[in-house]
Amino acid sequence: MDFAKIWQADMEGNGLLPLIMGGSDMQKDPLKGYVIVDVNPLSGEKAGAGTGKTPITVFKEVVIPDGKRHSYDLFRKLKNNYESVFGGKEAASAAEHEDIHEFLSYSAVSAPLRLARKYAEDHHQIKAGCSKEEWVETLRSIWFQPHKDGTSFFEHVFIGERGSKWGGPQFWYNYYLNEEPYESLVKEDSNVVTKHAGAGQTEKNNLAEVITIKYTIAKTQNNGDQQTQSQDIGGLFAGISAEGLMALGTVAYLDGRTQIPMELNGKSFDLIMHKTGDREKNPQSFYPQMKTPVLA
Repeated sequence: MDFAKIWQADMEGNGLLPLIMGGSDMQKDPLKGYVIVDVNPLSGEKAGAGTGKTPITVFKEVVIPDGKRHSYDLFRKLKNNYESVFGGKEAASAAEHEDIHEFLSYSAVSAPLRLARKYAEDHHQIKAGCSKEEWVETLRSIWFQPHKDGTSFFEHVFIGERGSKWGGPQFWYNYYLNEEPYESLVKEDSNVVTKHAGAGQTEKNNLAEVITIKYTIAKTQNNGDQQTQSQDIGGLFAGISAEGLMALGTVAYLDGRTQIPMELNGKSFDLIMHKTGDREKNPQSFYPQMKTPVLA
């Protein structure tokens, strides 16, 4: 499968063109939608103040045209459902199952997932000419089937790790909605302050298709001890829609390899697929990894 075809199909569909602040941001087109990536969003001038929740994000401007908004609204409904179960609720309600079905029914016929379906048919993962309902159930089994720990592939990739402020999702839009991390984060035993934030990309170019995000944080314990450390927020496909990311992850999972070469607009990446390790080898996490990252 040419993964670049999925990415391009998504950009022609509900994806948002990922532009670079101070570089290609003059190309923004509100009718097509875009996201502007700031590769140096924090100078650290206010670090240490420890007040408020001023958002620090590399996604400085996001414009979603009306014709693409339904995709993002469906994801937000799912996001709200997952946030509602963080307190310990074990089973999804009938309404939550309906939200999943609505999301999958919409996404399954999108251009990116039609390409993923063609790959699945060509490699005998599903029956050629199967119904839409059968394809939806295939996607449900891959993405929403709970694993032994109660979490799903969708939750790991799109929502992020349960209970971790820094172990965020691989979906840029969820990160954008969270507006995190903050300048100051008060924990039970310490105060965490972001000292620096920056985004890495493969080279200096006009688009930020794949980025990594790194934060340097200063942690002050209640007893006064201080510690500075860096936190990496994995690899992200910036600007991709939920169905576009699902299409890439579906093909990567069906491919079977844990490290899959990918080229996009002349740049090389690896798609990393982690599985649970149990006998069913369920998908656990998936993200792009740069071969030659360049930090701003």
